[in-house]
Amino acid sequence: MNKRTQLITKLVVTPLLIGGVLSGCSTNADISENSTTKPSSTSTTSAVSTGAQDSCTTPVEVSMFVDATWYPFQDWSGEIPEAITKATCVKPKVTVATDDKQLALMTASGDLPDIVVSFNFKLMSDAKLSLPYNQIFPKYAPDVKFDPIKELVSTVSDGNYYAIRNDFSTEAEWKANPYAHMMVPGLAMRKDILAEVGNPSIKSLEDLNKVFADVKAKHPEMTPLILNPNWQRPFFDTQFGAQGGFVDKNGKIEYYLKQDDVRKSMLYMNSLYRNGYVTSENFAYKNETETEQMVLAGKGFAYTWTYSAADRLNADSKDKNMKFVQLAEPLGPNATVISTGTGGLGMYVTKNNKKVEATVRLLKYLFSEEGWRTAEWGIKDKDWTWNPAGYPEFKYDVQDIEILKKKGVYWWGVPTESGVGMALGSYKNGSETTRQGEAYSKITKFNPAIGMINPDTDSPEQIIRTNIDNMVKTEVTKVYLAPTEAEALKAYEEMLVKADKIGIAKLEAWATKQYGPLKEKYDSLTKSK
Repeated sequence: MNKRTQLITKLVVTPLLIGGVLSGCSTNADISENSTTKPSSTSTTSAVSTGAQDSCTTPVEVSMFVDATWYPFQDWSGEIPEAITKATCVKPKVTVATDDKQLALMTASGDLPDIVVSFNFKLMSDAKLSLPYNQIFPKYAPDVKFDPIKELVSTVSDGNYYAIRNDFSTEAEWKANPYAHMMVPGLAMRKDILAEVGNPSIKSLEDLNKVFADVKAKHPEMTPLILNPNWQRPFFDTQFGAQGGFVDKNGKIEYYLKQDDVRKSMLYMNSLYRNGYVTSENFAYKNETETEQMVLAGKGFAYTWTYSAADRLNADSKDKNMKFVQLAEPLGPNATVISTGTGGLGMYVTKNNKKVEATVRLLKYLFSEEGWRTAEWGIKDKDWTWNPAGYPEFKYDVQDIEILKKKGVYWWGVPTESGVGMALGSYKNGSETTRQGEAYSKITKFNPAIGMINPDTDSPEQIIRTNIDNMVKTEVTKVYLAPTEAEALKAYEEMLVKADKIGIAKLEAWATKQYGPLKEKYDSLTKSK
């Protein structure tokens, strides 16, 4: 659910639909998540309110390309999309990418639709391709005001911002919503097998290793741990306090590969393999559906995924005699989550768009509290009700993919929802997701200024970064599958040597130079709130 993870981006990582509820629309497109704990007092009737669109007989059709091959909706249908069209008199015509190269080919040829929904922030944040939000909103929806921090994290080198990306909330918004827990990596375990080995307390990686050993001894036919190919190491990185991408080390930027905590996490992965807790074949899997099906078929005890892993597996195994629980507590004092995300999916209005006013009307609605809540949660009172404590209570199973497809609503796929909005949709008192979310919120810190460090496409720095990342993808399995710890360490050190030759020092020097001013701007805005 960045992928928000791109991940989470993927998922979520991780992590894309659209929707709205039929009442008044707020004048503030980035209604502060403070208003999720009490109704907004700034609601007004506007061109996007349902009453204003009741007379709509022929909606304006806009073409929309979704740059995500996994996107589950092939057309604009279902009660939620219909509610959006009723509220806005705009009907998107959806095309979903067939491969990850399609958008690049479209931009090269100039054959772009009215709207592009994509994670590719650097590609689409280009005046040659897209219209800046800071120009089209003042013209067509002057009452819309975005949060200054969200504007900052989306602004590119030309001074414009071409989208306000989803799955991002400010630190203040997170703190104002105690029931919103950021999506984090997780580990789900078979409840029955855990009981067989005595339901031991798991407070450290050593405790976890003991459980894996016991499972292996008791069930030799079962793999103690199956790794989701999109979430292989993140859970263990978190336990060591390791970070990804750029890392703040005493005010200077270091690339993640050089962190001692990353080395420890990689060597721990190697120990899992050497002890027979994961298989070598697992590192060749590319499709998370394949690994999930292995778990549901009873071939594994534990599974890396997100904090919703157990709840999602339980939803997908209703017809099977198995139950999953989440390893909810952090495993030791070093466990840390550093949130550097600046958003995931963006809705980009292309320069080919000849229906900009209607498009902005659609966007205004989707960015409103009414709009994103309907898109993400469904119709108020019919699909969900608002608990005065500050979270939605659902009348359907939000983990059931088939229900979501039928309704045309996806809790991790709304291009205009905030991080807090998505997290509130996952809150359920006593659920496995919430148990881990509550525990990990206590160890989460924020620094989106790091996430704002993005080399331009095809720049020397981006080429270095891409080459390092590609090298690691190729070489890291040598660490994981080394026959001894000494050989695993040697393989890790060889990656550092290769990274040096590629130019990691140059990349870090450039990133450090960018980081100072960005951090200063970010800190000045957070202090003014």
